[in-house]
Amino acid sequence: MAINLQAIKPHQVSRDLKGKIVTIYGEPKVGKTTISTRFPKSLLIAFEKGFNALPNVMVQPVTKWREFKEVLKELAKAENKESFGTIIVDTADIAFDLCEAFVCNREGVDKIGDIPYGAGYKMLKKEFNDALRSIPMMDYGLVMISHAVNSTLTDEEGVEYSKITPTLPKAPRAIVLSMSDVIGYAKNIERDGVQQSVLFMRGTPRFEAGSRFRYTPNYIKFDYNSLVNAIADAIEKEAEE
Repeated sequence: MAINLQAIKPHQVSRDLKGKIVTIYGEPKVGKTTISTRFPKSLLIAFEKGFNALPNVMVQPVTKWREFKEVLKELAKAENKESFGTIIVDTADIAFDLCEAFVCNREGVDKIGDIPYGAGYKMLKKEFNDALRSIPMMDYGLVMISHAVNSTLTDEEGVEYSKITPTLPKAPRAIVLSMSDVIGYAKNIERDGVQQSVLFMRGTPRFEAGSRFRYTPNYIKFDYNSLVNAIADAIEKEAEE
C-alpha cells in the first residue's frame, strides 16, 4: 500500500461503541457476557461456555490457541468484516492460558520457564500481544472479559497494598489494560434493599478501572444503553472543549 500523507483526514471519534476497545471484569453472573453481546454486530469468541443461556448470539467456541489464530485469519477476510463489527474475547484469562500452552508445545517444553534465559516469557508476551492487537488493527471493536480478584500489589516504594483487579496474571493484564479505551469493573450492589448491577468506570485505590475519555462518570447502571450514553456524553463534552 502506497502511503500518501496528503490524503490523511482528521480522525473522528464515534459517539457510540463502534470500534472501541473495552475491558469488562467483575463478579460472576453480573452480566458481563450478556451485555458484551449487545455491542454492534458482535461475534463471541467463547473460550468458556458462558453463553448457554444467551439466545441468538453469534458464537465461535475456541478450545485451542491455534483455533483462535484461525479465527483471526478469517476475520481478515472482507466478507467477515461486513458481517461482524465487535469481537468479544471471553475470557481473556483462558485465552492467555491457551496461548501459554501453545508456546510451550511449539518450543517442546512442559513449562514456559523451561525455555532458557527467560526467552519463553518474551515469546508468550509477544504471541498474546500480537494476536489481541491484530483485532482492532483490522478495524473491529474489541471487548475483553475477565473475572475479579483481590490482589496484593507492591507500590514504587516496596509497600504492599490490596486492590481488586482482573484475574489475569501481571504480564497479560498489562497488555489488556494498556489497549483498552474503557476498563470497567462490574459489581452487584444493594441500595434501599434492592440489588442492582453497576459498572465502575473510574479507578480508586480499591479497584482497577479507567477510561481514555475524561468525562466518563465514576459509575453507571450496568447495561448496554447506559454504557453507550456515558461514552457518548463524555465524547461530546470533550469535543466542546
